[in-house]
Amino acid sequence: MVNPRTFTGTEARQLLRRARTGTLATLNREGGIPYASLANVATDLAGWPILLISTLAWHTQNLLADPRASLMVAELPAQGDALTGARMTVMGRFEKVDDQALKRRYLARHPTAGFYAEFKDFAFWRMQPELVHAVAGFGRIETLQADEVFPQAREMAELEAGAIAHMAEDHANAAGRYAVELLGAEPGPWKILGIDPDGCDLGHGELSLRLPFEEPVFTGGALRAKLAKMLKN
Repeated sequence: MVNPRTFTGTEARQLLRRARTGTLATLNREGGIPYASLANVATDLAGWPILLISTLAWHTQNLLADPRASLMVAELPAQGDALTGARMTVMGRFEKVDDQALKRRYLARHPTAGFYAEFKDFAFWRMQPELVHAVAGFGRIETLQADEVFPQAREMAELEAGAIAHMAEDHANAAGRYAVELLGAEPGPWKILGIDPDGCDLGHGELSLRLPFEEPVFTGGALRAKLAKMLKN
């Protein structure tokens, strides 16, 4: 009999989706001692981490020499023992990427990064995960293979841009209702800037919000039903 997961791959991936920053650990190009740094984090459609980093930074120089790295994200409790909060470390290899869809998804999470995203010394990097170690409190510790955390999302990848355009053209007030009614934000010209199996990224100027789905969706039909249901609640 297979023991049920105490911390599922979906929970781990959704934790990564919610994160805005993480601790990036690279191998120092001079001596190989691990070097940890703070980085802003976004995810692609499957949930793989995306970074926007400068060639001048130590961590970028380290990745150019050795792409192996790990990234930890955490949700710390407001008070008490920080180690009771959920956290996960995803391990893998980073690759420099030039992809407008990934750029859009990153800037949806970090709109102020648009100021330096065009600088010549900055570039986007995406990790291909190999292993995940997740902790969600006492007794809830799992080591997961990448395919247990990051499922295929081909249909969502194909329809994301079209779905964003459709919501903006035919349901222009939906993003504002999601932001105000579901997330408690102030009214404003909110827009849906990113969609993935686990939720939507909403933006308004330099503000960004994450609208999570209770359960992942992987088809256009499931996405339409989810977005419509949230408007009725």
